[in-house]
This record gives sequence, structure tokens and C-alpha cells, in this order.
Amino acid sequence: MKKVFKILLLALFVSAGTVTVNEAKSQGVNVSFSVFYNSLKPYGRWTHHPKYGQIWISNTRGFSPYSTGGHWAYTDYGWTWVSDYDWGWAPFHYGRWAYERNYGWYWVPAYEWAPAWVAWRSSGDYYGWAPLSPGLSIGVDLSFGNVIPYDRWVFAPHRYITSRYISRYYVPRSRNTVIIKNTRVINNVTVKNNVRYVGGPRKDEVEKINHTKIQTLTVSNSSRPGKTVINKNTVNVYRPVINDNDKTVVNKNSNNTTVEKNSNNTTVNKNNNNTSTSKSSTTKSSDSKATEKKPEEQKPAVKKNTQQDKEKEKEKEQQKPPTSSNTNRQKVQPSSEHASVASSRGTQISQEKRQQVTKKAQTQKQSADDKKHPKDHPSK
Repeated sequence: MKKVFKILLLALFVSAGTVTVNEAKSQGVNVSFSVFYNSLKPYGRWTHHPKYGQIWISNTRGFSPYSTGGHWAYTDYGWTWVSDYDWGWAPFHYGRWAYERNYGWYWVPAYEWAPAWVAWRSSGDYYGWAPLSPGLSIGVDLSFGNVIPYDRWVFAPHRYITSRYISRYYVPRSRNTVIIKNTRVINNVTVKNNVRYVGGPRKDEVEKINHTKIQTLTVSNSSRPGKTVINKNTVNVYRPVINDNDKTVVNKNSNNTTVEKNSNNTTVNKNNNNTSTSKSSTTKSSDSKATEKKPEEQKPAVKKNTQQDKEKEKEKEQQKPPTSSNTNRQKVQPSSEHASVASSRGTQISQEKRQQVTKKAQTQKQSADDKKHPKDHPSK
């Protein structure tokens, strides 16, 4: 009997340890603010708020947080908002929503996961909820009940709180002032994983009012960002844990925001609402050095031509011999006039030579005759 008891006790410890491990694994993904930034950028715009730093504004027309595009489901965390938007995993479970005329509804990022960051009210006929704005503390500020403007509240009849189509049964907000006077604040503060949030109406209370049983679903972690999906007894939602050492520090007093992601060394610098992104993988140490620009070589100064220089250059151009192409053309195609002049000149030279030879011969003959007949010449 003792052995059976020990075995049962050991099995109980093992099962308890398994539950703890699964719960830890469900939020065991460590990410940085860049996941918010990159995941939400296609669905809205990031801008700088003078008080809260970086804020995100949805592109969806007519959007209202915890009102449009979703419904409530009861889970092991309490009343959990199940969003129909692909980006709903982030702004409805992390951070706070606020409203201003200049911005409309905008989301202020934060780093703790909760099933929903809302305040709750109840009356004999309705349940109501409203987004928590930044700075509202859980359990203290909400106990007064008048810190949230009346037009931020959404009310629906008790019986539709679990309906997937609850938005069809919202009470017109023009009636909120009357309803709020007849409601009380639900200050059902829940603490899970060291996070404090308002869990909403108690399950047994809702079952008693609606005369029906409510199924408790289990929150399960999705492997990637996307739409929250209910599958049988589970609510699958992407819920990473933000690592404090890796998160972005938003400077509320300046326009400088640095987003760092160590996994791919991506840095997003935003200054005066101008965003520049530079990605760099693992590089050599030489790449980290600043590249120095080489000074440009100085070109020699070009002197301006004077009038005399221009005249000299013109004379040189006139004295230049004809190009080879012109010379060859002259040789290949001589004119008939040049040919006749050359032939006449050659004939004249040959006649002169004949005359010279004849004259020389006569002179030699005369000298020979003088030597033979000296008498014909008088003496000196």
C-alpha cells in the first residue's frame, strides 16, 4: 500500500512539473521590439508621440480597439480577446491604447502579455469594457471608475458575452452615460506569471446569469505572428516574451529611437520622423574602420592663349606638310600638264649636252691643228 502511495505521489510531482514546463515554453521565445516594429509596419504606421515616444496607428478604417474585428473567449487566463486581425496578437495583448483627436486610436508598446488590457464594468443587464490607456495602474485607478471617458466604453447584454458575433449586439455609445451610472467596476485583479491584469467577470457569475456552462479554453502559443485561432479547446496566439536586455529603450524626451535586433544585426534609427535602416551581417574587422577619402589630384592650371599665341599656332598649321593621304592621291593621279612639262624638259637637257660635246670636240681639234701649223699664228 505504501509503495502504491509513493508511486501516486511521484506521478503527481511529475505531472505538476510537466504543466510548469509547458507553461514556460509557451512564452519562452525571447524577441526584441523590432518584432513589433517589423510585424505591424505593413498594417499601419509608426510615428513619434511627444509623451510616449514611438506609437503605432492602424490603417483599418473605423477601427476601435477591443470592439471591431474580434470577440471574447474564456481561457485559463480569464476573458481573452480573440482578434480577427492578422496583427491582433500584439496590440491587444501587449501595451496600451489611447485616443487623441490628432492621432485617433494609437497603440503604445509595452512588454508584458495579458489576455486583454481593459477595464470592466457590470450592471443587471450589461457587461462593459474599455481599453486601458498608458499610466493607469491596475486595481488602484480603476477602483474609482471615472478615470476613463464614457465614450471609450463598449457595452453588450450579458447573454452575448461569449458570442463570436458580439459586435452585432453592442449598445449605441450615446447611451453610455446612462448605463455607466447604473454599473459597478469589476476589479477582479488577476496575477499570472508576475503580471497583474483585470480578468473580467467571474466565470461562475456569468454561468449563473446566463443559465449556461462556459467552456474554459487553454491558451497555446503559435510559432509565428498571425491571426489568433480557436481550435477545439485551445486559443492559439503568438505571445513572445520581450527580453528586457534586448528591448528597445524609447526616449520620451527626444525624437531618437533605436531598434536593435541581435539575431540579424539590424538597426533602425529614427530621428525627427525620418527612418533609415541599415543591415549588416558578420563582417571582418577591417570593414568596421571608416573609409578615408583620398584627396583629389591637383590638375595643372591651364593658361589662357593670348592673341600672339593664336597667330603663331595659325602659322604653324599653314606650314605643316600635306597629309599622307593627299600626297598619295597626287602620286596616284598626276595631271597631264605635269607629264608634258617633264617630257619637254628632258628633251631640252639632251640637246644642251649634245651642243656641249660638239663644242668640246671642236676645241680639241683646233688646238691640235695649232700645234701642227705654228706659222699661221704671230709670235708674242
